[in-house]
Amino acid sequence: MDDATCGPAPAIRAARRSDLQTLTDLRMRYLGEAAHDEPRLRLTADARARTEHALPVWMGQEDRVLVVAEAGDGDGETTHVVAYGMGYLRTAPPVLVRRHVGELLEVFVVPEFRGQGHAAAIVRVLTDALVGRGAEVLRAAVPMGHAAAQARLKKAGYVPVQVELERTLGRG
Repeated sequence: MDDATCGPAPAIRAARRSDLQTLTDLRMRYLGEAAHDEPRLRLTADARARTEHALPVWMGQEDRVLVVAEAGDGDGETTHVVAYGMGYLRTAPPVLVRRHVGELLEVFVVPEFRGQGHAAAIVRVLTDALVGRGAEVLRAAVPMGHAAAQARLKKAGYVPVQVELERTLGRG
């Protein structure tokens, strides 16, 4: 899927407390898509409650960046949140040579707004924000089957550096 835009750049802004319900709904959709694409990532029964609790905490943390993309109704006045992205700044590894690592944790666009540049704009804003907070290297974990996300990140300058392998142990 091409994420190029033909019109004006999508409006990206910092998430606000007034966005919490919409962010919760979008994150549940994101997690649901991830679980559909990879059944081992199934949603727990308390996923919504945990998200409702975590989002306001994340908004208050200096090491997290939470942004939203807005799109209009066409009337020129009304806008709605149609996408979100989250990044995190951490120090890694904590024992060896310390580096400030900026991580793109989640980027989700409502399906009917995909292909309009929202994801690419969110990646740019998150990248700039993490670099501005001191990131020396940027990382983004992308599931193997998400070719569009991988292509978008490669276009933004990210390159694969490792493959993470997993073995399920069959415990509940």
